[in-house]
Amino acid sequence: MKKVFFSLMLIAAFAAGFTSCKKDENDTNSHSQTFSLGGTSYDVNNALTITNIRYEGNEIYNAIVLSNGSLTNNNGAESRGIIIAFKGDITSGTYTLSGDATAYPKYAFSSLNIADIASFDIENFFDNGNAYVGTTGSFTLEVDGGTYTITTEGIEVENVLDPSIIETSSVDYEGASIVYELATVINGNLNNDVIATAGRTKYNLMFIETQIAAFITYSGNMIGLTSRSSFTDGLPVGEFTNSDFPIIYLEGMNINAPKFATSGNIVIAKDGDTYTIDITNATINGDNYEMHYEGTLPFFDFPF
Repeated sequence: MKKVFFSLMLIAAFAAGFTSCKKDENDTNSHSQTFSLGGTSYDVNNALTITNIRYEGNEIYNAIVLSNGSLTNNNGAESRGIIIAFKGDITSGTYTLSGDATAYPKYAFSSLNIADIASFDIENFFDNGNAYVGTTGSFTLEVDGGTYTITTEGIEVENVLDPSIIETSSVDYEGASIVYELATVINGNLNNDVIATAGRTKYNLMFIETQIAAFITYSGNMIGLTSRSSFTDGLPVGEFTNSDFPIIYLEGMNINAPKFATSGNIVIAKDGDTYTIDITNATINGDNYEMHYEGTLPFFDFPF
C-alpha cells in the first residue's frame, strides 16, 4: 500500500513542481467543492487525474488527487489533499472502503507540502503525522467526460502512524480534472540517482514559454532538455549538444532556482513510443552530470 501512495506523491510532485492545477473558480453548482478531516473543511483548489501508475509487475493504477492551496515549488504553502487510488480504470460507481491493504479503491487524506513530497522518502512522508487512510464508509463517483462528481457517506480514516486515532472525512466536489499520464520507465539514472518519472510539457522559463523534456529522480531532483520549438509531437532523434537543447537542473523541484549547463552532449533515439536518451559531460555549477533514460515521454498540457 505504501509503495502505491509513494508513486502517487511522486507524480503529484512532478505536476505541482511546474504549476498548481486549479479548478475553474467560476464553477457554480450544488456541491460545496470541499473535502474535510474531522471538523476542518478545505476548499478544492487543485484537481489532478494521474494515470499509468505502475506497481507490482503489470498492474496499472490510476488516481484522483484533490488538494487545497498552492503546491508550486518549494515556496508553496503546506496543503492538504485527498487521494483516491484505483487499480485499473477510474469508473463511475459507489465504492465501499476497507482496511484490507489489498482492497481498492483506496481513500487517503494527507498533507501535501511540496518540500516534503520532493524528498520522496516514504517513511518521512508518513512521519508527518497527517496521513490518514480510509477504512469504512463509501464514496460515489460519477464520471462524465472530463468532469468528476465525488460525494461520500460515513467515511472513517485512521492515522497511519497511530491507527487508534480515527477521524471522519468527506468530499463534495464537482468539476474538471487535469490529466497527467505517468511515464513507463524501463530504466534510468542521473549520476547515481534513479529516475522515477519523465515527461514533456510547457515551462515558463524566465517569463518565456519554453518546451521541456523533464526527468525526475526518486530524490526529487530534475534534469531537463529545453527548447523554444515544440515538443508536443515528440523529441527529434539524433546527436545534439547543450547549444541545441540547453540542459536545466532543478534541485528539490525548486523552479525558482534553476541551474543551467555550460556544456553537454545529448543522444536521442526512439523505437515506437520508447525513447533512449543519454546526456553526457553536462557541466552544471562545476559538477558533471550523466543521464541514461529508457522509457516513454508522455506530454501533459498544464496552464501557467
